[in-house]
Amino acid sequence: MELGKIIFFQQPPLRRPDLIAAFIGWPDAAQVSTGTLSYLISTLAAKKFAEIKSDEFYDFATVRPTVSIEKGLMTPLRLPVNSFYYWHNQNGEHDLIILTGIEPQMKWQTYVEAVADLAGLYNVNRVYAIGGLFDRIPHTRKTRISGLVNETGLLEMFKKFTIEPINYQGPSSVHGLLLTICAMRRIPAVSIWGHVPFYIRADTNPIVCLEMVKKVSAVLDIAVNLDELNKAADNLYAMLNTLLGENEQMRTFLKTLEEQYDIEGSNLGGSLEGADKIIKDIEDFLKSQRRDE
Repeated sequence: MELGKIIFFQQPPLRRPDLIAAFIGWPDAAQVSTGTLSYLISTLAAKKFAEIKSDEFYDFATVRPTVSIEKGLMTPLRLPVNSFYYWHNQNGEHDLIILTGIEPQMKWQTYVEAVADLAGLYNVNRVYAIGGLFDRIPHTRKTRISGLVNETGLLEMFKKFTIEPINYQGPSSVHGLLLTICAMRRIPAVSIWGHVPFYIRADTNPIVCLEMVKKVSAVLDIAVNLDELNKAADNLYAMLNTLLGENEQMRTFLKTLEEQYDIEGSNLGGSLEGADKIIKDIEDFLKSQRRDE
């Protein structure tokens, strides 16, 4: 079955599900958003049930399709994938739909309306878009989680779950249009962001992912096994502590950042001395650790 731009492999019956989404690209620093949802899909054993047809949303010279060739035989070409998964919540009022995809490069309106169409089809209770951004926050402080909503009444949720309301003016991710279209269709929608220490440019940041999974599971009122994420976060902490023990310049840099952050939060002006070198040192160190492992 097809619904506009969406192809259904099955149509599972769902009880007023919440829809949670993450997009590879600009709103996915250190894979905080896609990493969080991938962990939920794996841990909850969510099942794929639909896809968004992707051919008109991407420049294939930039986001290239992939192919597998073995002994001259090519398997079918894989286009960029935007997939919907479902999970039945046995202990709560709302089931769950999870969307993982790539932020579209073209026709944002058409793409977001397709997501909203599916939300309408399933009478979705609330839409959540998960994001990650780099910020001037030390990894030695509590992970910062912030957010925005598309209707005033949802702000009470931020107080309950300790999510910091965002103040921002500037370029938007697809989250902005998603919340706008949902508002037009009277679907409550929330965008939640995990703040990644800007100097840790690892491919993934399990420390922030862990806090995001905790926050999302609390908001959705679902139980999630955190063992694997706890181990990954502890491992990254251990590697950073090792580097701190070996690198005096990083210790000085971190102390300065901590002092400034404790006074001013992340709203710091100007640049931090030695930041470029610290970023490079951490990148090289984490790469060497991965090679050793």
